[in-house]
Amino acid sequence: MKMILLSEKFYEKYGNYPEIMKKESRPYACFTVRIDDILFAIPIRHHIRHPYAFMTIEDRGLDYTKAIIIEDQAYISPNPAIIDTVEWNIIKKNENEIFYNFRKYYRQYRRALKHPDNPRSEKVLKYSTLQYFEGR
Repeated sequence: MKMILLSEKFYEKYGNYPEIMKKESRPYACFTVRIDDILFAIPIRHHIRHPYAFMTIEDRGLDYTKAIIIEDQAYISPNPAIIDTVEWNIIKKNENEIFYNFRKYYRQYRRALKHPDNPRSEKVLKYSTLQYFEGR
């Protein structure tokens, strides 16, 4: 698990999808997690108002709903990801919890795919960036 930035190559392929996190003024730092031989990048966001996240400081944290799959190492920027030291220490201290809870979210997303008509599945599917990586 480490912090990364996504590359321009990633944004060239996925940047036009509405749920993909992108700001012209700054990149999103992402925390990587490997589950079932799939490398995920979970972005740090502000103003999170749903339960599918690991909260660090106030309304900031790792937003599981905006996680993406790193299908190509070229999607990782060579530039270092720099985040607030306090936030980094909270993330490092809680790596196991983040891994466990993201895996739980990922499994919930996979179940929602099997039952898309279930009202509980609707929000999970609608706002998740994982929908753009369905071939995995």
